[in-house]
Amino acid sequence: MNDYKDTPSFFNNEEVLKKYLGDTSYYTALRAAIIKLVNLIKPKKVVELGSATGSTTIMLAKKFKTIKFIGTDIREDVVDIAKKTAKSQNLENLSFAVSDMCDFVKNAIDADFVFMLYSFHHILDPLDLKKQFIVDAFNNMKKGSFLCVAETFIPKEIDNSKLDIDRILDLWSTRSKEGYASTYWGSLEGLSADKLRLAKETAEYCSKNESLAGSLVAKRQDEYLVKRSWVSEQGKKAGFSVVINEPVNALGDGVVLLKKE
Repeated sequence: MNDYKDTPSFFNNEEVLKKYLGDTSYYTALRAAIIKLVNLIKPKKVVELGSATGSTTIMLAKKFKTIKFIGTDIREDVVDIAKKTAKSQNLENLSFAVSDMCDFVKNAIDADFVFMLYSFHHILDPLDLKKQFIVDAFNNMKKGSFLCVAETFIPKEIDNSKLDIDRILDLWSTRSKEGYASTYWGSLEGLSADKLRLAKETAEYCSKNESLAGSLVAKRQDEYLVKRSWVSEQGKKAGFSVVINEPVNALGDGVVLLKKE
C-alpha cells in the first residue's frame, strides 16, 4: 500500500485528527457505532486495522478493560505515537503493531471482532484488491467472528467504476458544510476572542479539506470509495453473512457488519 500522507483524510498526529475529523458529527457517529457493536458482541479480542495514532483503540481499551485490543497500521511513526500514548496511560489490555492491513488478513486471525474505521478505502484500486482483502479475511478469520467496515460510502446510484463527478461533488459540498458546523461546535471550548477564533479556524480547516477530499473521490484519485451494497455483495460471495448494512447519516457514512458463521 502507498503512504497517504499527502491526502486530506490522512493524519499522522492527534492535532490533525481533531482539526479535520475528530469533532465532526460523522466521525463521532461512526465511533459510537463501533462502541455499540463491541458492547453488543462482547468479544474477547478486538483488532483495528488502520488504527493510525490509536485514538479509537485507546478509547475502547479504556472503556472495555476486560477485552484485549490490538491496533495495527502500516506507518511505523504513527504506531510509535500510539504505543507511547498507551504506555503513558498504563493500558495493559492494549498493544499496537506495524502491519499492512492487506497482509494482516492473509494470516490466521484469532480476534472475535475486526474493524476498520475510515481505512477500507485506502486499499488501492483496482477493485480486485478490495475483493481479495475480503476473501482473505473470510479465509483466515475464525468461525463466529465479525468483520466491520465503518466508512464513507459513495451513493448507491453510482457505479463503483464509473463515478458521477457532479453527484459526488454535490454530496461533498453538503459534507463540507456539515463538517464546518459540527467541528465548530465540537471544538468550541470558551467564549473568549481566542477560543472563538480557534473554533472558527478549526471549522474552516475541516471544511476546506472535506472539499479537497471530495475532488479526489470524484476523480477516484487516492480516495477509492465504494458502495455499502458492494461491500455486502463481496462479503456474501466470500462466505460471510451480512448482519448489518446501514447508514449512520445522510452524508454517505455507514457500517457493514459481516459474520463468519
